[in-house]
Amino acid sequence: MTLMQLMVHKVGYENWTEHRRQRVVLNGVNSSWADVLSSVVQGSVLGPILFIMYINDLDDRVREADDRIYIVKFADDTKIGREIMDVGDSDKLQAGVNNLVDWCRDWGMALHPDKCIVLHFGHKNPRHTYFINDAPIKSDDTARDLGVHVSTNCKTSAHVDIITKKAQGVLSRIRRATIVRDSSTITAMYRSFVRPLLESAAPAWNPHNRGDVDSLEKVQKRGLRMISDLGKMSYEDKLKIVGLQSLEDRRIRGDLIETFKYMNGFNDVDPTELFSFVRDRHAKETRAFENNDLIAEKTTLDIRKFFFTNRVTSAWNSLSNEVKLAPSVNTFKNRYDEYTTNV
Repeated sequence: MTLMQLMVHKVGYENWTEHRRQRVVLNGVNSSWADVLSSVVQGSVLGPILFIMYINDLDDRVREADDRIYIVKFADDTKIGREIMDVGDSDKLQAGVNNLVDWCRDWGMALHPDKCIVLHFGHKNPRHTYFINDAPIKSDDTARDLGVHVSTNCKTSAHVDIITKKAQGVLSRIRRATIVRDSSTITAMYRSFVRPLLESAAPAWNPHNRGDVDSLEKVQKRGLRMISDLGKMSYEDKLKIVGLQSLEDRRIRGDLIETFKYMNGFNDVDPTELFSFVRDRHAKETRAFENNDLIAEKTTLDIRKFFFTNRVTSAWNSLSNEVKLAPSVNTFKNRYDEYTTNV
C-alpha cells in the first residue's frame, strides 16, 4: 500500500471526487455537465496536501532504475537527470524515464512527448536520444524552468534576450496608452509593470557578460527617456531624481540580501554547505578572520567563477559589520541602502 492509499484509507477521502461535476462555458454557451472522476479539485484547501501525497512515491519509483538518477519536483513540474559518460549511463537514465512513464500510467496520468524536453549539458555529452513510449523526446538548447530560461551552455544571454524583449514591449504599450508622462506617473508604471520582468529570480541568472548587463540597462534608460519633465541630463542624474538605482546595483543588492538570509538561517540551509570561510582555513588573528569573511573558490570556468556563492564574496566582505550583523532582513536592507549611499 502506498502512502497515498494509506492516508486516503485512514482519513476517509475515498469520496473526494464523488458528486463533483464540471462544464465548460464559452461566449455564453454551456456544455453539458460531466462527472469529475479523478484529479485534484483546484482551489481547495486539501488539494495541495492530496497532491503531495499523490506524487510522494514518484522518487522511489524512478530511482529503482538507478540510485544515481536525481529528481527535482516543484508542484507538477518534474525534472530527472543523470551524469552521462557512455551508453550504459544513457540506458540507466532511459530506464528511469520508463519507470516514470509506468508510474504515470499506474496512477491515471500520461506524459506527452511533445511537452517534454531534453537538455544536454557539457561539451563531452554524447547527446543520446531518449524516448517516451517509443516516441523520441525532442532536445533543445534552451528551456524555460520556473520562469528562468536555462541554456545548455549555462550562459544568461538567451534569458536576457527574452526578458528584455518582453520589457521593451511593455514600455511600448505604456507609451501608446499614456498622455501624461511626468516623473511620478512613468516611474510608478515602470516599477510596477517593467522592472519586475527584468528582476524576477535575478540571483539565479545574474549576468556577468557586459553585453547582457548593458541590454538590461538599456530598458531602464529608455523608460527614463519617456519622462517628459527631466529634460536632457545624464542617466545617473535621472536615477537620483526619480529615486531609482541602476539594475546592476539592484542585482548586487539582491545577491547580498540572499547571502544575509543564508548566513542567518532564513533560508533553512547550513551556510557552511554553500560558502567557504576564512576561519575554516586560517587560525591567525586577522581582520578577515575577525569579520568571518568569505573566500572565493579558485575556478577555471566562468560558470563556477560567477556562480552565486563565488560572485558574492567580494561584495559581502566589503560590508561593514554593522550591516552584516543586522537583526532582521528589513534592517539589513535599510542599513545596506544607507551604507551604499554614504560610500
